[in-house]
Amino acid sequence: MPKKFRPIIEGLAVGCVFISITMLFQIPLYMSFIIGALAAVGGYRNSIKMDKEKAAKNAPKTSDDE
Repeated sequence: MPKKFRPIIEGLAVGCVFISITMLFQIPLYMSFIIGALAAVGGYRNSIKMDKEKAAKNAPKTSDDE
């Protein structure tokens, strides 16, 4: 799987989980979709942020950091 699809898939997974959770509480369908969409956007952004932090952590340190 290409790296650029990973945040999209993680965002969709988070959105689907939130939609299913809100459906359990019998929230109207359109509100469940809105909550799921917002959660998907948040999951997408969080995935990108975590990837950047992981890359920065694994990057070799320069001599200026010492």
